[in-house]
Amino acid sequence: MTNKINLVINMSILALLIYLSVAVKTIQDEVFPDPNIMTPMMGYDNSKGELEYNIREFLNNALRQAITEQENQ
Repeated sequence: MTNKINLVINMSILALLIYLSVAVKTIQDEVFPDPNIMTPMMGYDNSKGELEYNIREFLNNALRQAITEQENQ
């Protein structure tokens, strides 16, 4: 009986390892499509502007919240 349980556990671990290796290979193929071709970063120029916009919006919302809390006191 113990041998069957060990066999089931080992087969389950083997199946999980195979599944994870296939998933990692798929992700690796998407991230690094071809080592001989250098791909440009997508949205690099836009990301800086978007980051500044998000920071500005965060600070504006924090100031609005602080003003509202101050007015309510």
